Amino acid sequence: MSDQTTNTEQCVLEAHDVTVRFGGLVALRDVDIRVPLGAITGLLGPNGAGKSTLLGVLSGDLAPKSGRVSLSGQDVTRTAPQRRVRLGLARTFQHPEVYGELTVRQHLALAHRLRTKPSRVWSDPLTGRFLRTSGPEEHDIAQLLAALSLDGAADTPVANLPLGVSRLVEIGRALATKPSVVMLDEPSSGLDAEESKRLAAVLKHIVAERGTSFLLVEHDVDMVFGLSSRVFVLDFGSLIAEGTPQEVQADARVRSAYLGELAPAPTAATAPATPRQAEHPVTAAGGDGDVLLTVRELGVKYGNAVALDGMSLTAAQGSVTALLGSNGAGKSTLARALAGLVPASAGTIRFAGTDLAGMPASRISRLGLAYLPEGRGVFPTLTVNENLSMAVQRLPAAERNAAMDHAVSLFPVLGERRKQIAGTLSGGQQQMLSLARVLARAPRLLIADEISLGLAPVIVDEVFEGLERAIAEGVAVILIEQFVHRALELADTCHIMRRGSVVWSGAASDARAEVIEHYLGSEIEPAALSEVFR
Repeated sequence: MSDQTTNTEQCVLEAHDVTVRFGGLVALRDVDIRVPLGAITGLLGPNGAGKSTLLGVLSGDLAPKSGRVSLSGQDVTRTAPQRRVRLGLARTFQHPEVYGELTVRQHLALAHRLRTKPSRVWSDPLTGRFLRTSGPEEHDIAQLLAALSLDGAADTPVANLPLGVSRLVEIGRALATKPSVVMLDEPSSGLDAEESKRLAAVLKHIVAERGTSFLLVEHDVDMVFGLSSRVFVLDFGSLIAEGTPQEVQADARVRSAYLGELAPAPTAATAPATPRQAEHPVTAAGGDGDVLLTVRELGVKYGNAVALDGMSLTAAQGSVTALLGSNGAGKSTLARALAGLVPASAGTIRFAGTDLAGMPASRISRLGLAYLPEGRGVFPTLTVNENLSMAVQRLPAAERNAAMDHAVSLFPVLGERRKQIAGTLSGGQQQMLSLARVLARAPRLLIADEISLGLAPVIVDEVFEGLERAIAEGVAVILIEQFVHRALELADTCHIMRRGSVVWSGAASDARAEVIEHYLGSEIEPAALSEVFR
């Protein structure tokens, strides 16, 4: 870790030795973070690292088990969230929390009055109409509209605005409380490249003109590195790195957290004689008949937000495909679209020769396409056996017991616990049961979304061993995974996604350097790159 922030630097927001526990899970462990006055500070970390938990502690929504939070030098560890707002702390959320029927100006006025007139009536008691801005309030809001380049949309209902502008409205609402520091939670989520550039320009302008500090939590690491003067990185609830963007970008611990302990690429002398890439090649559509899944120019929208744009891929029977990318790249949206859980706005999906357009998720599942979403999909009050029994109800009665026995054979630890209540299993065992429930139905293709999330590395090994047994039996897999090295070890082919599109595709054995570039940027010293693959 690089040198600490100097004692002479004035910090507007600080956390000292913060620890948070949820039952037996340590979500944050002795975390220290400092946000200097008049600067943008970045907070990075893979899924499950503890970023949202830390924001909850800083905002007052979560009480730490131990540690202290300071705002402008004042201890606010036990201070309510609304009191922190009045002391100068503001926050935005990953999904914009706006009132669609209110205009941009009214949103800013509401926030401004929270700070200046917390006990005053904000609407006419007779008509219910929003009270117009006037005097100093009108002047403050006009300045803020100009700073955000929202003058032209000031009197437009937010429901009629594109997502990128709605993001600016939410930031403007935070700024209207006249904060000293604003915490931004994934502000570029769902934005296209041009909207993200506009957002970055606005943040730079606000810092320069108003001296406001920002704590930026963002999946777009290029934005974080480009805007931040200092970056903190969390992994498994602990602070693993701190420094300038250049120092953090080159830190081997950061790369390990995002990408896993990537082993050196095999040489001619050490490479196996028959690599997995040769066993299950992903073929082109219309090839030798082995193509199981074909996706062409797939698009998905959530309202005005483009989540997938022109996504194409193919997967063969028995193949393993790694689908990689930073948070917000569109991986889970693709998985949900394939499973029939979100509708496509464009493009086609064909599975086992069948067009899936408009097909309900239940029928897609019966065709043999199984989706295991992020999180542990078990019935916590039922036993292991009862969970498996629920999963095989659509099979003929004579086949159900054999299917359950086979699922348990993939994860032997479950065989010892068939009568145990699922909610009392460890997190890793619950994840194994989730996988076993899906595999009990003998799918042709399994889409597994972040099966290692929240698990210790030794437990991840056990989960992956069961998955490898299923792969060896011929199940095709699309693997969305934060442990990149594990995904690349299993996969034949890799697709790297960014902002809803594929930015690189190729053999998994060739993906290492591309993964580094697309996760953490390309401006890396050769020595640092070699350190990652040592």
